Amino acid sequence: MEKYNLIIITPDQMRADYLGCYGHQSIGTKHIDALAENGVRFQNMYCAAPLCGPSRCSFATSTYFSEHNHRNYWSTISPSVPNVVTSLKQAGYTTGMFGKNHLFTYSELPKLWDELDEICLGNYDGHPQYEHSFSSFTLEEEHPFNITHRLTTEAIQFVENNQEKPYLLWINYQDPHPAFCCPSPYDTMFNPSEIEIPVTFREYDKDCQPVKNEVFRKHSEMDQCTDEDLKRAIAHYMGQIRYVDDNVGRLVEALKRTKQDKKTVILFFSDHGELLGDYGMTHKNPTFYECLSHIPAILVHPDGRWRSTVFDGLTEEVDMVPTLLEILGIEIPPTMVGKSWVSALDEGDVSGKETILCEAGGGCPTYKDAIPGFTLTAPHAPTSFGPGAMIRKGSWKLSIYADDRGELYDLESDPHELHNLYQDKAYEDIKSEMTLLLLKRVMSVKVRDIHKLDWDYRQYPHDVRFEPLESFGAVLEDIRASGEY
Repeated sequence: MEKYNLIIITPDQMRADYLGCYGHQSIGTKHIDALAENGVRFQNMYCAAPLCGPSRCSFATSTYFSEHNHRNYWSTISPSVPNVVTSLKQAGYTTGMFGKNHLFTYSELPKLWDELDEICLGNYDGHPQYEHSFSSFTLEEEHPFNITHRLTTEAIQFVENNQEKPYLLWINYQDPHPAFCCPSPYDTMFNPSEIEIPVTFREYDKDCQPVKNEVFRKHSEMDQCTDEDLKRAIAHYMGQIRYVDDNVGRLVEALKRTKQDKKTVILFFSDHGELLGDYGMTHKNPTFYECLSHIPAILVHPDGRWRSTVFDGLTEEVDMVPTLLEILGIEIPPTMVGKSWVSALDEGDVSGKETILCEAGGGCPTYKDAIPGFTLTAPHAPTSFGPGAMIRKGSWKLSIYADDRGELYDLESDPHELHNLYQDKAYEDIKSEMTLLLLKRVMSVKVRDIHKLDWDYRQYPHDVRFEPLESFGAVLEDIRASGEY
């Protein structure tokens, strides 16, 4: 049997609800929507952490945030931890990665990737117009920060040059990450005056939210963000998404032109979402609102299997790599905790999991008061401080923080998460039930049902049921303390 290729497409910070196939009415994401039409759209997929590096670590290794314990935006994990790239490379795949790494130990990248163009732009730091977390502007066509088209061209060349052996191609776009900027014609494609301000921009109760939100608002000077500023930011965010969509179209067309579309599995997903004005904030922070934790995820099988399937049940980011490996006929390492959905999809069972777990926050107390005179253009420390965890079951969603206000929402009656029921006596029973479920989920992050007593130490040296995922030392030395992410 001929081996399938695998292409992973990962935009950074793309909200699910800003894609046509997830319900957005005006951006026109026809190429991404076509992927959904030809494959499986996971309607209720949640990231393991609403932060770049931790989320990608969880995806690639299929392990939860509080097990791999990489908690910062620029954290990296050792490729000695079994992961999707090494699994395919060991199976004889040619590997190519174009865009931001945000994942593996930088010094080890050449061992993982046969072709590589690693570039991370942070938040477009260094651009003179990047002044606030809500800054939006036209990105000059020839500016070195304009990389979405370039990365796609490199990916297409990889596809054209690697037709003899199976390959893994991973393209990691910067867009639609802040600053909210894009080149022509995407900068004027959407009229700010026609953008509706989200109801959550002003209508939220700061006294019923985690304190860290108000501190971030003050540090990021959101009091200076006018309605017009936010409309421009949203219009440019939409332009960034359209820019990604057009380049997804270019890549898919290259597959068809080279007759590889019938032998290539495609996974499209985002590492997390974007606040984009919700609750008076832009960018992201270690909280669990739907705009941040609910991610788009689309899987296309080359033989048309599961075409036009909407997987309505709850699923987790950690499930994607086990699913991919089973499709490709490659062993799923026992270190991985996610669930493959291949059998369920074949059986038409889209009920998903009972609960999902999402975690975030650095191991440092939450800053409860803004620092006088201190400003941020992105959610660096202390915004990133303060650990928390979220669980969803059905329409109920509970978030508990180590030292901050808890949140309880019924997404069916309150989809915008504006009415926090955590302190409401009428919901004590559901809060108690959800709290116990969350405790059990957090305690179970290392639990793997490998159906055997003995561990295969020869193939997997670390029995992660008892030992850490990785050793430290060189890994710690590689973490970028500069604050770049």
